[in-house]
Amino acid sequence: MNNETHIQNNTALIFAGGNAPLPHLSQFLPPAQWKIAADSGLDHALALGVTPDVVVGDSDSVSAAALALAHSLNIAFISAPTDKDFTDTELALSHAVDLGAHRIIVVSAGGGRFDHAHGLLTALFHPEWAHIHIEAFIDTAHIFVLHGPSSLQISGEKDSLVALHAMNGMAHGISTEGMRWQLSNESLAPWVSRGVSNELTGSSGDITVQSGALLVVQPEAFTQNTHES
Repeated sequence: MNNETHIQNNTALIFAGGNAPLPHLSQFLPPAQWKIAADSGLDHALALGVTPDVVVGDSDSVSAAALALAHSLNIAFISAPTDKDFTDTELALSHAVDLGAHRIIVVSAGGGRFDHAHGLLTALFHPEWAHIHIEAFIDTAHIFVLHGPSSLQISGEKDSLVALHAMNGMAHGISTEGMRWQLSNESLAPWVSRGVSNELTGSSGDITVQSGALLVVQPEAFTQNTHES
């Protein structure tokens, strides 16, 4: 099995909801073994030319046209009640974990309700999923989840923005290379904005965290003038 096939066979794409258009993301979608739509993420997946294997959620915000097309294509549904303790995207993430995904990429148009957007970010940092490589494509942003101890290499255009945010509490032992403002074995708290608006000094950068959880954001990774990071 070559490396591309290995990655494909362990990757799950999850399409979440959101109000903004997202055709610019189509060129960045990698091959994936599992394609999962969370509720109205079905509309977004179909708009990107992707046929999901399954739709997870209560289907309360999916368009009638998308539902009809899904049923005509015999797409599976894992139904959930409207009154529940989890968002549809969190249920989709749990389903991808149960399938055995080693890499999960959540695709969202962005926009929509702020509480749902916040719930999406916090769900990505579930401690029990720390062993899984989790990313998100949200509007123009490329997001990475890091649980220490781990490291990440990102790529992008020189002077492009990079932000680091501590999640789930303090993050310790953070070091960076290839950025305008370097960190050397330092700590970040989730209530400070020190990690915002850093920049790549070249075409790549390295980030290491020893303990805690770190959100890495390239906010303009998927604009028309940039390429996939």
